[in-house]
Amino acid sequence: MLEEDYRTVSCGGDPFNFLLSTIKSIGIEIGSGDTVKLMIMEEKFKYTDEIFKKIAKYSKMELTNIVRENGEIYLFLSKSP
Repeated sequence: MLEEDYRTVSCGGDPFNFLLSTIKSIGIEIGSGDTVKLMIMEEKFKYTDEIFKKIAKYSKMELTNIVRENGEIYLFLSKSP
């Protein structure tokens, strides 16, 4: 499993677009069957699980799990066939 740590990233732009472009980029980089754990901070990305699922689907990724723990969010993504 690959891990992408964006917990300390500070983006000057819109967090939604940053997350969307990040997930799209991950989808380009990984192969079919690969899983990625994307680590982000809840304070920067205050979205519901449903929004995360929609972003993943739009990016042609499958969101297999979401873990919220101590102010952090872990999105587990795999490439959709």
